[in-house]
Amino acid sequence: MTAPLIDHIQSYIPVSEGLRARLSEIALPLVKEKSEFLHKPGNICKQTYFIVSGLVAISYEKGEKSITDNFAAEGEWVTSIYSFMRHAPDNFFIHVLEKSELLAIDMEDLERCFVDFPEMERFGRLLISQYFMEQSERIISMQFHSARERYDFYCATAKNKVHRVPLGMLASHLGMTQETLSRLRAERTAF
Repeated sequence: MTAPLIDHIQSYIPVSEGLRARLSEIALPLVKEKSEFLHKPGNICKQTYFIVSGLVAISYEKGEKSITDNFAAEGEWVTSIYSFMRHAPDNFFIHVLEKSELLAIDMEDLERCFVDFPEMERFGRLLISQYFMEQSERIISMQFHSARERYDFYCATAKNKVHRVPLGMLASHLGMTQETLSRLRAERTAF
């Protein structure tokens, strides 16, 4: 089951036989059903997950309202980044939207892998840089772009997720009401 993970990492760096063997040891297969949680507020997230198949959402609660921060699907990583990197509790949920096959890697195992395989540390830096750029683009989009522009950008960059995520969660993620998102979707399909 580690083949998709190794293929993913090879798209960034060469993977030696030694690294391949280590990844096969530390990447633990996990299957989660729809509506299960990978992480809940108040806990420390000790694992990062590579999604082999399925879809998850990262969210938090603000008062009575649930705010969707992001989605992740096959071929992507998910963790509660603050909690994982700081070893501290946070306020995020990671919940499964579709039955998901994941590979879980414990933080301590990942740190040892970085020490033993410098190329893996490079992979981690490249992945964090990509995450930072995606978050920066999202912040800029929320500050400077119209609802239409935000939706169009999401459709262009998240083709594997756009029709799979619940409407309310997508609206929350894009910073708009469900009514606005419904109107934008209707206008888009009318063409």
